[in-house]
Amino acid sequence: VTARFFNVYGARQPISGPYATVVGIFEEQKKRGVSLTVTGDGEQRRDFTHVNDIVEANLICMKSGVPGELYNVGTGINHSVKDLAHMISNEIQFIPARPGEARISLADNRKLRMLGWDPSITLEQYIKEQKNG
Repeated sequence: VTARFFNVYGARQPISGPYATVVGIFEEQKKRGVSLTVTGDGEQRRDFTHVNDIVEANLICMKSGVPGELYNVGTGINHSVKDLAHMISNEIQFIPARPGEARISLADNRKLRMLGWDPSITLEQYIKEQKNG
């Protein structure tokens, strides 16, 4: 099977380099006490999926997935990058948009849900736990 992951975040996420996650970048910026850098207008929307839900999806796909099928592994809910930034900090700086950046990503996870997968960790829950942790 093929699993297509949507904006993975959580434990051990990269915080720098070409594969850094926006969640990880924002958390690192907050930790350093600098403004969070939001590209463009921040209205680009992403389907953020916690790494624990990714692991569960992989296990379900290994056990019950149909050979040759593609499974979208995402929550089916998206958030704007600007809203994500505000969940983490009120100190935000807008920087120029990146050419070619997608405006919206949203997983159609119906096939994976039919196998019994259901995301268990929301972005809001994760951010709240990180702030309190």
